Amino acid sequence: MAEMNLKDYISRMHSGDREAFAAIYQELKQPVFTIVCRIVQSRELAEDVTQDVFLKLFTSPPDASVRSPRAWIFQMSRNLAIDTLRKKLCINLDEVELEAEDDIGSILIRMDLEAAIARLPREEREILSLRINGELHFHEISSIVGQSLPAVYRKYRKALKALRELLDGGAL
Repeated sequence: MAEMNLKDYISRMHSGDREAFAAIYQELKQPVFTIVCRIVQSRELAEDVTQDVFLKLFTSPPDASVRSPRAWIFQMSRNLAIDTLRKKLCINLDEVELEAEDDIGSILIRMDLEAAIARLPREEREILSLRINGELHFHEISSIVGQSLPAVYRKYRKALKALRELLDGGAL
């Protein structure tokens, strides 16, 4: 969903258009869930936080002064995930859901990738997920995580390098 379309949908939400909210939900539920899941490292907890994100979006959508509603949504997602982690003492490991239509090869690849991502430091997982799943630009990620643009880019590159090493024979 393009940023301008998102702004239009949010404007329509302010007017009470529930279909606009449904369109935003359909477009962003998976990237929000993935970002949250990478932070909290628990599928069940990520589902709860994702639900909270969209409930908050529905009840308090960003106003017109927000330049990037997509970044605003992912910032809120990150904040709610971190707040939830602070409240929880025990974090469950992420489980890979096996779907009937998946073949064993893709399941194993996904399991390896998720295991490798889980080994990254939380900060690198966040940056990687915001970039890949959130499709955010580095300057938006920089603003969300409160770090300089070069630092965010460095950590992103470091995360990619670590993933390559882990997937190319590193111990998972």
